[in-house]
Amino acid sequence: MRHFDIVQWDDYVRDLLEPADRTAMKEHLASGCQECAGAARRLRKLVAVADSEATYKAPGYAVDYVKAIHPLQAPERVHVAHNQTSLTYDSFREPLPAGIRGQGQIIRHTRYEAGDHSLDLRQEIARGRSRVMLVGQITNQKEPGGQMPDVAVILMSGKEIVARAVSNEFGEFLVAYEPKAHMKLYLQGNRAGRFLSRSRAKSPKGKDSSKAQRPPQRKRRARS
Repeated sequence: MRHFDIVQWDDYVRDLLEPADRTAMKEHLASGCQECAGAARRLRKLVAVADSEATYKAPGYAVDYVKAIHPLQAPERVHVAHNQTSLTYDSFREPLPAGIRGQGQIIRHTRYEAGDHSLDLRQEIARGRSRVMLVGQITNQKEPGGQMPDVAVILMSGKEIVARAVSNEFGEFLVAYEPKAHMKLYLQGNRAGRFLSRSRAKSPKGKDSSKAQRPPQRKRRARS
């Protein structure tokens, strides 16, 4: 018994065959060929799923949420003391908790690592706004209690400096910026102990469109 291949059955279920070819395949099915009947049945289910996807319309809340989170794009690259970091955590990769869709504040947490050091970032934006608040902290995982003051934080888009800041003694910093394309984040300095080079690092060249910000200082708790 002559069988037909999967491509021919695909054309059969989508009604793309010439009348003579379709008649021949229909007669083949009528002869009781279970192998070809199974192929045709599976392809009909696949075509039905594809047709339903073409008519699917995303819920309005989903469309609104995607538009709201678009400004919270993570930097394309994050460099710490001239070392490129690796992304180890991104809250956007996790399922959205129930009730979050309707909140007015959209928040994204990311974590980067380079050697013994880590960088935690928190991006925030209010629905309907375009300005993003970026709060970060850089730490030495081997010396979590060590100070990380005066680390220069520079957010760039191409050659333009979008925002900049200087960390406090706890390695914390805060910047506000308008999202731009192809952003990169640089952290560098010369007074952060073993974490940064002893020689003063040079800031990336480019147009400076912002003033450096330093987060509010908080009192360090005395060790017991």
